[in-house]
Amino acid sequence: MSASDALLHSGEKHQQAGRLDLAEQIYRQVLAAEPSNAKAWHLLAILAIAGGALPTAVELLTEAIRRAPREALFHATLGEAYQRLGDTARALASLRQAASLQPDLPEVQVSLGLLYRAAGEWQLAVACFAELVRLSPGVAQARALLGQALLNLSRVDEAEQEFRQALSLAPQDARAHYNLATVLQSQGHASEAAESYQTAIRLDPTDAEEHNNLGSVLHILNRASEAETYYRQAVALDANHGPAAFNLGALLVDQRRYEEGIGWLRRAALLSPDRPEVFMRLAVALHKVDLLDEAIVRCQRVLELDPAAAAAHNTLASCHQLLGRPDEAVRAFREAVRLAPESAALHSNLLYALNYLPDLSATDVFTEHRQWAARHADPLTSVAAELSPRSNHQRLRLGYVSAHFKDHAVNYFVEPILAAHDHERFEVFCYSSALRTDATTERLRGHADHWRESRDLVDEAAAQVVRDDQIDVLVDLDGHIGGNRLTMFARRPAPVQATYIGYQNTTGMAAMDYRITDDWSDPPGETDSLHIERLVRLPDSFFCYQPSTDAPPITDVPAVTRGYVTFGSFNNFAKITPQVLATWAELLHAVPTARLTMLVPVTESSRRYLEESFAAHGIAPERIELCRRRPRGDYLHLINQVDVALDPFPFNGHTTTCDCLWQGVPVVTWAGETYVSRFGSSAHRSLGLLDLVADSRENYLTIAAGLAGDVDRLVELRGTLRDRMAASVLLDHVSFTRGLEDAYRAMLERAGKHLSA
Repeated sequence: MSASDALLHSGEKHQQAGRLDLAEQIYRQVLAAEPSNAKAWHLLAILAIAGGALPTAVELLTEAIRRAPREALFHATLGEAYQRLGDTARALASLRQAASLQPDLPEVQVSLGLLYRAAGEWQLAVACFAELVRLSPGVAQARALLGQALLNLSRVDEAEQEFRQALSLAPQDARAHYNLATVLQSQGHASEAAESYQTAIRLDPTDAEEHNNLGSVLHILNRASEAETYYRQAVALDANHGPAAFNLGALLVDQRRYEEGIGWLRRAALLSPDRPEVFMRLAVALHKVDLLDEAIVRCQRVLELDPAAAAAHNTLASCHQLLGRPDEAVRAFREAVRLAPESAALHSNLLYALNYLPDLSATDVFTEHRQWAARHADPLTSVAAELSPRSNHQRLRLGYVSAHFKDHAVNYFVEPILAAHDHERFEVFCYSSALRTDATTERLRGHADHWRESRDLVDEAAAQVVRDDQIDVLVDLDGHIGGNRLTMFARRPAPVQATYIGYQNTTGMAAMDYRITDDWSDPPGETDSLHIERLVRLPDSFFCYQPSTDAPPITDVPAVTRGYVTFGSFNNFAKITPQVLATWAELLHAVPTARLTMLVPVTESSRRYLEESFAAHGIAPERIELCRRRPRGDYLHLINQVDVALDPFPFNGHTTTCDCLWQGVPVVTWAGETYVSRFGSSAHRSLGLLDLVADSRENYLTIAAGLAGDVDRLVELRGTLRDRMAASVLLDHVSFTRGLEDAYRAMLERAGKHLSA
């Protein structure tokens, strides 16, 4: 060993022992005596890197390479220095040179692979890590690096093999179990993934990521309580773990634990300010609890991060709609459809919003419905086989399809029908795609002969279930309401298909044969041309109604004790357009002592909007009481506190109208020319209350003001309306359902004659 080599050897020992100053002195002593000693330049560079003097290290390494240009290790160390400086291009060039000079250096393959991985060059990363495995087949970390790269290329089976090899080499390595769990999760093997995550956590209980991922798998397995536990442990281990905060918040919101869930989603938004999906989930949750102002802000943040996020425009539109801004809502819905033209659901939301616009013609609305069908439904129908009705079957098979077989307003009209069906003549199937179930679901299930959960089925699979059940008449209860299965109907799984009760317009689609209505809501010859379906008009009424079993007793007329009349609006605030507000303001001018109670999503902007709207017409804010949405029992008690209910226009109320009448509160309504502006007053026709139905804005004001000035009439109506409803066709569920069943049979007979003709 030469004198220089001996000195360098002693310097390296000092370096390993942490005596860096002594090591540096020795290396410089060698260079003073032998300036061409490349190894000394290299060892000095390593000291410079350790001390953070990266530019100096580059200079030293450049000199070392000048002295020994074919020394692979020098190029590798230069690559490390460039990498730490953030100069990826030079780092790659140096490492590639090192690999070309000595391809069997494992550390070079590791560094190159990690650089490729950071740059997203997964194919090149796989090549490096595969070479690393060849050089070090017994090193678990080499297998893990290769497995991770393969997983990013979706070469899942190969990744699994590498992870299992790593695990066999290091069975007590928590990360090895974690890696295997990730690949099992990606393969959809949730139960096995959960076991591997649990083992990883047992070996290393301090890793927040492992707890979060186990929570995700348990959530998939519908083990929500356990998932919540692991999410909470993840955020306890790492308070800044954004994904865990997001997952916990989403789980709580799904369980309708909104306050806490939204709190965690807000935290996730702070921790992950550049993840649009976090802000999107938060916006949807805020929308559910009427925190609409904040929901709008969160949607806007999504769009800042991802301007093409159609879902954000959709939620933004829904917020505008609930705040009584129909024009803004339609504009946002149209943008959502433009960005996602393939989405039938987003397009349906636009159609529903069009029903709220007071100035859009019925013909234009019909045209837009036909455009939806031409894009999303009719092409499916054109290739669907037309089914023949079953022959010689006395017991017909009825299928009802809904996303709202749960606590939902439509079931005050659907449940009495299901309960009253003649099961000797009709076999009733219900196809539910409700996202959650509740006590209402269980009641409805009890009225059906067969219950099918179709929430998780794609349209073709859901259609096949209907075909297999050999349904004779399939009835849609949603129309273009959210969650609908119209594109399943487009596949024609039943010989007769009808739409009923849930939606206020045509579906627009050729596959829907009938729409069920009555001659008041759709006067014969006046609205038929606005429907693609054939209108079937039931006798007397298109619906029957089931009041709440716990509806509060009728109270005295509030005006008698208060000395003034209280008008009330309990409808979806989306129906309360600026034109409606202007009309109600004029009514309050005409009855200067009257007050108005409104059920609204109370936000800062909605309160300001309503105060400004009424103030513009000279109505003081103290005459307007704004009430938040509330549970049904509380809502019915609120109805008892008003004297006269005001129906909006052009989009009538229906459930609210029936609820008010049942509580003895008269409803003033304006019947227009189409179903959406007439169906609410069908109840008035059935109860002999047509004197409360206006045919113009002026008439609407006259009727409402007249009622306010006739306390005796209010007292008479308060005392008789419930009995009048109880004795009417609206609550004669059995007779009504027999008429509906006759209509179903007539539809089926007509289909049979059509096919035999």
